[in-house]
Amino acid sequence: MSAILELLPGLRLSPLSPPLPRPTTTAAAGAADGTLPDDPAREAAARFGGIAAAAVHPFEVAAAIEAEGVTDRQVQRHYGRMDAFELAEELYAETPRDYPEPEPTPSPWSAPLSASLLRGLVYALPGLAFPLGRPMLTGPADRGGLPHGTIALATSLLLCWAWNQGLAHRAHLWLGRGGQLSAERCLRRGAMAGAVLGTCGALLAGLLTGRQIDDVLIFCVGQSAYMGASCVLLVLGRESELLGALAPAALGGAAVLLGLLPAIPELSSLLLVTLLLALGQAARALRGCRDGSEAEVDDPLPPLYGSLPHGLFGLATALLTLGTALRGKHVEVAPMVALTLSMGPAEWLLYGYRSRIHHALRTAASARAFALRSVHSLLVGLGSYLGILAALGAVLGIALAGLPFGPQLTGLLLLGAAVWTALLLQALGSAWLAAGICAPAAVATLAGVGMTTVGGVAAAVLLLVACGTLGRVTVHR
Repeated sequence: MSAILELLPGLRLSPLSPPLPRPTTTAAAGAADGTLPDDPAREAAARFGGIAAAAVHPFEVAAAIEAEGVTDRQVQRHYGRMDAFELAEELYAETPRDYPEPEPTPSPWSAPLSASLLRGLVYALPGLAFPLGRPMLTGPADRGGLPHGTIALATSLLLCWAWNQGLAHRAHLWLGRGGQLSAERCLRRGAMAGAVLGTCGALLAGLLTGRQIDDVLIFCVGQSAYMGASCVLLVLGRESELLGALAPAALGGAAVLLGLLPAIPELSSLLLVTLLLALGQAARALRGCRDGSEAEVDDPLPPLYGSLPHGLFGLATALLTLGTALRGKHVEVAPMVALTLSMGPAEWLLYGYRSRIHHALRTAASARAFALRSVHSLLVGLGSYLGILAALGAVLGIALAGLPFGPQLTGLLLLGAAVWTALLLQALGSAWLAAGICAPAAVATLAGVGMTTVGGVAAAVLLLVACGTLGRVTVHR
């Protein structure tokens, strides 16, 4: 816009007059003692100094000069420079950098601790169903000396856990795009498919082990249906309804566990009550989704392949968690319960990491400074989680096993470090990394490698990967 214009052939604006001479050293000295006029560019420095201080390139200053309507002719006449670009380069070079701090904004990654504690509670309370179902789980030992029905129960649980992780990811994708009707359809069909999958897994495990598992199979049917309903309620944020549905089985199981009630078959009806309540609440929540709106989405939903790493991660996590409980020919529930209960605080600490990173994105002055802030935030979150897990492990080890939890505490903490770091990677879009590292660890657990070795190697690899991956600004966009 400041160049010479040729409006019509042969019709041109008059050429620019030569610029004013630059002030020499002698002139500058004269300006200082008042005997000669000052450099006129100082007026430009006062006028555009704020823009020059915050600019990242001289062109930004030149654009501001021209946006103010200052032409090259005016630059030459008033400031003694050839054009706006020369003046901008001089202002940019002589003005100290002073980038304004961005306005503080509330972090979108804040969650109340009570909500996370409630989620941890509904993760762990289903474990109290097993004391109530003990009459259904008695019989000859499985292969390997494990209690009757353990293999069928574990197979059903693993399949449902993995399936529901992928299902939850798929439903969250729909909800994030405003597609409530599509999310309802996804959850309804997915929960039923997951229940069928868990039942078929238990049936297949029973056939392969050659054990009579009629009662165990009934228990697995209820377990699979409950997990589908709980997935629906957790995705739709109905934790309080799920807690209410769990109350009969949780209270009855606690009474049996404390010796207040005998484990008689009649108490199994409490399991049926809980199952019916959970199914009813899930159906009610899905009806609420059907009353919602369906936003028009231009971008297509990622293919089903995109949910595969979430399912694999769920399967690997389930295997690692079960690996803490199945030791030799007996089942130790204390470490598994501690790990499950800690998932609520773990979610809250993940929010805390993202909130700190939200602040670092606005305040870090360089890529290196941001990377260091990311590592510091990661270590703060991980250290806090391990402290909570250690306290839960110690208390539950004494309460449930009657023994100090010292020998297994190291392995539990290493496994917890691996799970928390993998959850962080998954939450920030690196689901394949999390699944790719946890899956071999789960295979090693199946092969009989000790929990301390598996957890230590997995935690070290995941921590290194997380420090390298999450230190990039683009990961947090």
